Amino acid sequence: MSSNYTTNLKNKRVISVTGDESEVFLNNIITNDIKKIKTKKVVYSCLLSPQGKVISHFFITKVKDQFLFIIDSFLLNELIEKLNFYKLQSKINIKEETNYHILFTFNNKQAIKHILEFDDPRNKKLGKYLILNQHIDKNINLDNDDFYRQIINTNGLIDNIFNEIKGQFFSLELNLKELNAIDFAKGCYVGQENTSRMNLKNKIAKRIFRINNADQAEINEDLIFENEIIGKIVSTNPAFAIIKMAKFDSFKNKNISSRLNNKIKIIKPEYI
Repeated sequence: MSSNYTTNLKNKRVISVTGDESEVFLNNIITNDIKKIKTKKVVYSCLLSPQGKVISHFFITKVKDQFLFIIDSFLLNELIEKLNFYKLQSKINIKEETNYHILFTFNNKQAIKHILEFDDPRNKKLGKYLILNQHIDKNINLDNDDFYRQIINTNGLIDNIFNEIKGQFFSLELNLKELNAIDFAKGCYVGQENTSRMNLKNKIAKRIFRINNADQAEINEDLIFENEIIGKIVSTNPAFAIIKMAKFDSFKNKNISSRLNNKIKIIKPEYI
């Protein structure tokens, strides 16, 4: 793939949060520290259920007086609803912003007029994003988003499977600590108690991983190694599974089996 790869992420939407109390409000509900934006431009974060299960994930940045959530379109309405639920009497405004476009690129010399650019906060190697507040110039050569989706899948990120796993797993099970989505020093937030407890134990019972050679597998199908259930398939396209960690070193580089396939392999990303 050319280093000039640039695509318009049509599936991304933007929510703005404004008002004098917006910073305090957001820090009380999301997993990351919103104050990091002052030095890092953007943070990756998520919203948890009170029990600590991940119900939304997003980038957050700030443009002028607006905190901007960059989120997948299918999560937009629910996140707005949740933010309004937690808002109570806080003096803030929450709304979708339709005048922004989100581009992704590997081209460090891309001459597209933008209001903000930032590296992927999960891993700088994943590329960079541009926020535009105007119509995209028709003379700009844009690629389709197939390669972007491939990057997400190859690196074991949950973006393309989140619709299938939403609300089912804890943030540490989805490797969100390693992906810089959680701040353990900032204080309380929704779902913080179970998240902190799991982190203090430093022992995660299961994690999500990409798997390959799983063409015939089905969602919720068990994965077997030496006659023992070691995981369960949670998505088939792309293929991901939730894997038990108790004996992970014994099978991480071995073939594991599903009902119809005995050559499935777990792909462990470099950040774990």
